[in-house]
Amino acid sequence: MHLTVSPLRRVIGPETAAPGETGYHFPGACLLSDGSVYLCARRDRGMNDPFGATEAVRWIPATDEVIPMPSPTSQDVAPDGRRTAYSCYVSELSPGELIALYGLMEPEGHKTVFDEKTYGMIRTSLRIARSHDGGMTWDEPEDLTYRTKDMMIPSRIFHTRNGILGFHAEMHNHWEREYAEPMQARFVYSVDGGRTFDRASFIPHPADFLAGDARPTEDADGNLMSFFWGFDLRTMKDLSIYRSFSRDGGVTWSFVEPVRLKKQITSPFLLEDGACMCIYQERFSAHPGLYAALSYDGGMTWDEENALGIFVRGSAPRSENAFDSGNDGAYTFGYSTLTRLSSHSALVTFWHSNGGSTAVSVCQLTAEL
Repeated sequence: MHLTVSPLRRVIGPETAAPGETGYHFPGACLLSDGSVYLCARRDRGMNDPFGATEAVRWIPATDEVIPMPSPTSQDVAPDGRRTAYSCYVSELSPGELIALYGLMEPEGHKTVFDEKTYGMIRTSLRIARSHDGGMTWDEPEDLTYRTKDMMIPSRIFHTRNGILGFHAEMHNHWEREYAEPMQARFVYSVDGGRTFDRASFIPHPADFLAGDARPTEDADGNLMSFFWGFDLRTMKDLSIYRSFSRDGGVTWSFVEPVRLKKQITSPFLLEDGACMCIYQERFSAHPGLYAALSYDGGMTWDEENALGIFVRGSAPRSENAFDSGNDGAYTFGYSTLTRLSSHSALVTFWHSNGGSTAVSVCQLTAEL
């Protein structure tokens, strides 16, 4: 088995930008039932900029058209900066029926998303907006039913085979405050087709462990495997990638275990007979970039030696603390994810440098026999 990748297609942001221009981060993609792809990205002046908004487009692969779409977060964002949008993810519940999940931030005078000393986060709440016409118009947003005393950073909504809709949540403490609840990753879910997200399962993990940037995949039997970026909250350094399994659609999860891959965000894709492909972000080697690799043992070990470069571009982070070095403009790519297109192909989505700023591009990754 080997991997092939199509040329990059820029879908959000200019091809080149002058230093200081607006950029884009935290992209999300959803394959719609008509074959088009709905994409959102956060428009900002850096990953730690608290004054962000959302830009949305619809890309039609058959014609290669990119069509601007109304932003799902526009009714919540205040022009004076009192309310801003963080990452936004759109999912299709049925043809024409879309749901958007996003973080609504209130900077309250803070100039960064994360405190530079404590790495606590500015006030954030999760919101939902719904569209009944394929994203042309959006209903008035509503609060997510499930709440915590700490901050939740959402990932995209995942459809499981048993009808549950859910998303992983990365937990953070408030600005200059300690965590109010047990530091456990969560899977927030709905059992009524997405009308109400009022339940959450806890993914057990070690103490002082941040389970971040969760990426799920599903096998032919409907079992879920999610990869987490592991981060040590005592040393503030990257750990290995960890994984957890659910065999009941996300209601319960196994204790996380490390795989033999130390990268930041790793997005898995189960193929067949224990084979997997993934994309991962290499930040600290002599050849940093976004790579794709194969595994033949269910995702425990990966063939890094024969990894396929998707975006190989130098980065020079100043430390292994992503909340520190990620905010100094050192990274030239990030927040990659896979969206299933067929049994052996997926859409790669990520942000990358375009000169003086950042843009969002996609490509197709295929595993061939």
